Amino acid sequence: MQETNLNRRTFLKTTGVIATSLLILPDDLLASNKKTQRLNLYSTHAKKIFHPRLYKSSGKLDIMGLFELDKAMMDYRSYEIKRTNFKLAKLLFKINSEIGFHKRINIHSGFRSAKTNRDLRRYSTGVAKNSYHIKGEAVDISVNGLRISKLKDIIKGIHHNGGIGYYPNSGFIHIDVGNKRSWSSYS
Repeated sequence: MQETNLNRRTFLKTTGVIATSLLILPDDLLASNKKTQRLNLYSTHAKKIFHPRLYKSSGKLDIMGLFELDKAMMDYRSYEIKRTNFKLAKLLFKINSEIGFHKRINIHSGFRSAKTNRDLRRYSTGVAKNSYHIKGEAVDISVNGLRISKLKDIIKGIHHNGGIGYYPNSGFIHIDVGNKRSWSSYS
């Protein structure tokens, strides 16, 4: 009889440990897999989908994934590519994580060469002379099926410490990794 009780106790302890570990394990798996999740981006000018990954499963930076991000952010007018600032890459990751990786972030303008920026300034009033786009530190984005005002609230909610430009009539949000500031343009 005592042997049966020991077996029952051992069984109950073992199943309790297993059940507890199953409750904890999914969060741990999600946390580690989330870091290696791929961004879901669409270049509106190249008309191409990109799925860059920032980190390998080892936790190291994924250089090929970062290069794919640079291609997604390419100046489509001059076909120039510049390394995207890693703070901006992490910000895009946070936004994609917040809206869900099944939703795609549309890139309207990423990197701009100095010449492209000068040309845009000639024809548009909202282009800064020393734009963060030239440095690979800014991007203009939208998400299909998500109001621009909601996207702005999501970006503010993740405690973004850079610039946020709200362009509801143009259908995009500008984000950069410069000083913390925000503005709106309804033109």
